[in-house]
Amino acid sequence: MKILLAGSLRGKGGIQSHLRWLSKALVEEGIEVLVLSLGYHRDSIADVQDLHKPTSSNIQVIFCNPSRWRRILETTAIIKNFSPDVYLAVGTGWNLFVPPLLSGVKTKRIFHEVMSGVPNGWHDSRWIVRWCFDEVIGQSPTVAKTFAKFFGWKKAVLAIPAMPEPLELSASLPLVVSKKVELGKAKAGFFSRLAPHKQAFWLVQQWDLLKDILGELHIHGSGPEEPLIREYIASQKIGDRVKCFGRYPEGQAYVDLLSSFDLTLLPTIGAEGAPLVLLESMACGVPFIAYGVGGIPDYGVNNPNVLVVPTKPDVFISGVKQMVYLLSQGQINQEKLQNFYLERYSYSILKKTWLSYFFSQ
Repeated sequence: MKILLAGSLRGKGGIQSHLRWLSKALVEEGIEVLVLSLGYHRDSIADVQDLHKPTSSNIQVIFCNPSRWRRILETTAIIKNFSPDVYLAVGTGWNLFVPPLLSGVKTKRIFHEVMSGVPNGWHDSRWIVRWCFDEVIGQSPTVAKTFAKFFGWKKAVLAIPAMPEPLELSASLPLVVSKKVELGKAKAGFFSRLAPHKQAFWLVQQWDLLKDILGELHIHGSGPEEPLIREYIASQKIGDRVKCFGRYPEGQAYVDLLSSFDLTLLPTIGAEGAPLVLLESMACGVPFIAYGVGGIPDYGVNNPNVLVVPTKPDVFISGVKQMVYLLSQGQINQEKLQNFYLERYSYSILKKTWLSYFFSQ
């Protein structure tokens, strides 16, 4: 079997992790893989090559030209030359969807929706999926249903999670034990890009409502809101308990940092898919509170050790208070939370799921 994975390897986001680790899972089974990165960022190739040693002979990584039409033509030629059995597209952009048609290659065309499933206007390139793709997979059941509803997809839509950075492989996960946290002492963390829709700045501005129930609030991430957050902390003279650290580390340093928190907070109101940072929190046995946007509600199904709340400011604050109370009463089982991740989202589990899907084609 030959599988072409198309998307972007730029940066360290969810699509990038998915392409890297899915390709690894396929190569480990002897499948010939071509990863087609639609961005001119050759420094990323090392991240993929490192995953596949010493079996890198089964994988190719190609970066296309950033010019739109040249990229479409270049992508078309690559698909035709590789002649894959399966073409899996992840992300957005006409250069993902038009080339498989132009190539003339008879291949199974599959689109993996890793965002919310909601269109970004009529110019959204995902509208073409219903006309030129054979199957759609949603990152979660909610995302799958949302995509079918808004994009008019009439066939069944499966739900298969994207492959996150498997912390159990790239680092050593903590040996989690259940614990109580004294009221007013809980250490809360925010881990994400500091963009307006993630609402880190809004969260810091709620400190007057949180200061009696939390011990500390730490903001980890970089982005346009970072200067605002730092200025606000300084102006309000709350830096002894509210801190902004900027970009957070990777690998074992990230696991150790994340594991030092009692809970994580994600009040995002954006068009999310199923944020991988929440999986990473669960992997470390750290409960979270998040708004129920995109595919986030699916993380809460049969998972009593996290809280997913409606997108209302007062409800989020109430959710933090509820979680802190549950922690103080020993009603959050951190060990079961980590097992929830390992049994549903670990590398070994998702590898089996994706292989089962591809071999059923």
